[in-house]
Amino acid sequence: MLNLVLAAGRASSELGVLVPPRSNKVILRILGKPIAYYPITGLYTANKSVVHVVYREGEDEVPRELSSSVEYPLEYIEQKAGWSVRDAILSARERIDAVDYFLLSFGDLIVDAEAYLKLVSAHVEEAPDATVLVTPVEPHNIGTYGIASVDENWFVRKVYTRGGVVGEAVYTVAGVYILPSRILDYLEKGLDLPEALDALARSGRVKAVLWTGTWVDIGYPADMLEAVYQLLSKVRDVRVSGKAVVEDTARIEGPVIVEDGAYIDHYAVVKGPVYIGRGGFVGAHSFIREYTDLEEKTRVGSYGEVKFSIVQPYCLMDSRVTVLNSVLGGNSIVGTGVTTLNVLPAEEAPPRLREHVVRRGVFEKKIGAVIGYGARVPPYTILNPGSVYR
Repeated sequence: MLNLVLAAGRASSELGVLVPPRSNKVILRILGKPIAYYPITGLYTANKSVVHVVYREGEDEVPRELSSSVEYPLEYIEQKAGWSVRDAILSARERIDAVDYFLLSFGDLIVDAEAYLKLVSAHVEEAPDATVLVTPVEPHNIGTYGIASVDENWFVRKVYTRGGVVGEAVYTVAGVYILPSRILDYLEKGLDLPEALDALARSGRVKAVLWTGTWVDIGYPADMLEAVYQLLSKVRDVRVSGKAVVEDTARIEGPVIVEDGAYIDHYAVVKGPVYIGRGGFVGAHSFIREYTDLEEKTRVGSYGEVKFSIVQPYCLMDSRVTVLNSVLGGNSIVGTGVTTLNVLPAEEAPPRLREHVVRRGVFEKKIGAVIGYGARVPPYTILNPGSVYR
């Protein structure tokens, strides 16, 4: 069975400001790894063979970054035309034609590896025509993935792209599939993937496998915050590298991960769950609060505060910066005294950004700012909730 990851999708305008040149959203970092690392790992865990990665022509940073971050065998397929999922799959036709089935995952999903194992196990045991992972319904994902109606034996009756029928048991198709190579025939006739899956369900047996664990579709900056929350919630202890330096007067309250070469200065407080990447710097008297992800070579100056945020590699924050519920792009510089607000005055309407999951599954509507890749934020700037700074 062929492993296939789709890593050529177009980013939303909000997420696109974070993406470096000649790159793709799938190499934005979460807990020290590119987003695509997570589906690649899931596929290889469930089906130990080469993982084929479809990437877009001109986005040559994708294979470079993945090859340096992933320890599993990878092969790359360049997508030269089209923007749809259908186009991405068809670009791998030569490889798919050589097998009976392929294990497919979207490259922007954060899903537990156990979900992939569960999918493969169900496919082997029941030998259906196709097997798909499904999750509880999330309406904003209908257009991308489709909604599956299932029967009492968890076989798919129909796949909808505009909502299901009242009274039916319906679930979101979760972007992980085991598909027969003959699905290419439907795609070549112009059907998109949900429509092709519906055609398979009408002509054969498509098994649905329910997954209720971690599942995050990275479509917006707030989804990155949700992914950080989900992943850091699973960290239970303090893991400080022997190659990191934590000054005697600094305080770490776990769970916290501190990678090689990181430095935590005097009187800094790190209150987990928190991730501090390789070569990260936390200045004196700074406060790094829960659900913060500071990626490789990021710098928090003295007297800074960061909470429930993700900071991409090589971002520099000067002293007395306050970053709350925000996403900061790589190679950005945030000047002294900058503040990202995360609470709106009562008379203002909330920004139209996705809500993200926080403590114990409760939805929190707080969102700070999005600061783009390579942006320069002048000292003492105040960024309003939901603002995007390029």
